[in-house]
Amino acid sequence: MHLSSTLVASALLSFTFAAVSPAEEVGMATGYPPFQFTQDSDSVGFDVDVTRAVYDYLGQDFNLYQYDWDNVVSLLRYGELDVAIGMEQTAARQSFFDFSQPYYHRLATLFVLDQDSSPESIRGLVGKRISGDRHSVLEEHLEKLGLNNAIRIQQADSKKEAMEQLGVGEVEAVIMPERVGLYLAETMDLNIRILWQPEIRVPVSFAVKKGDSERLTQLNKALTHLEKSGKLDEIRQRWNVQHWIITQD
Repeated sequence: MHLSSTLVASALLSFTFAAVSPAEEVGMATGYPPFQFTQDSDSVGFDVDVTRAVYDYLGQDFNLYQYDWDNVVSLLRYGELDVAIGMEQTAARQSFFDFSQPYYHRLATLFVLDQDSSPESIRGLVGKRISGDRHSVLEEHLEKLGLNNAIRIQQADSKKEAMEQLGVGEVEAVIMPERVGLYLAETMDLNIRILWQPEIRVPVSFAVKKGDSERLTQLNKALTHLEKSGKLDEIRQRWNVQHWIITQD
């Protein structure tokens, strides 16, 4: 009888610790519609809906914080965040982070204003300023062309701010996912056109600090379930996000 009581007490104690496990700290970018942005003071977007579905499936609480993207990356790298949502998998980032299985792919695009004075090729941007993320596929392309030191790449706090800079002539071009650029241009009533677009579709995933295998396993478990159940497709349709199936040769 004494042994049984001890076992029951231990089970209750374990349940109590599990029930009050701390919420995970999750970071997202500002001004990145339709993937991550603020609407009526709420965090919304495709990545946000996927995140909620993942944590609902896991039965895990989470706190969602918005920062400019550089801060999200830095806070994750130094352990102030547990997870960053919607991070593109690049070779440079894989040195610092581990990535879940991708749940969609982005098509990186270089936009300019649709006007006669805008350049007709990347070489027309020599000596000009463009706005774009660090470690993007554009940087790799510029290096191959030998133009990586001839075109100045600066960063804005958000893609929305970058598109605003393009609209008023502070930069000559912006690099961002095609879906983001078209969404922002429509909301700002800007006429833009595509100057350059590689055939590379960049995988997008949840990112965790390098070596955080337990958390990564849980994220992948949830994503696999949501993919098989059709929940991810439902969220993609809600936000008009195209899903490319990328196969390995």
